[in-house]
Amino acid sequence: MRTTLDLPDDILRRAKIAAVERGSSLRQLVTHALRHEIERTAPSVRRRMTSPPIQLSADAPLRKLSPDAVKRLDAESVSEADAVRARAAHR
Repeated sequence: MRTTLDLPDDILRRAKIAAVERGSSLRQLVTHALRHEIERTAPSVRRRMTSPPIQLSADAPLRKLSPDAVKRLDAESVSEADAVRARAAHR
């Protein structure tokens, strides 16, 4: 696939020199560098939590809510926070 990149002059110059020194093309160097960076920063495997992130007292009201109710409350709080941010941005 063909694409265009806007690179700083010094980076492009160093990349061309590195490609020549390695006996490869600029395309091969960029492909290798991108592949290496993507693999290096790949997301780690998610692990299941083995203990709750917070401890609730036995009589905490949250214990009586269903998972769906908790999700609904969380979504509502996110919506409210977004609305506050939007109002603040328009001031």
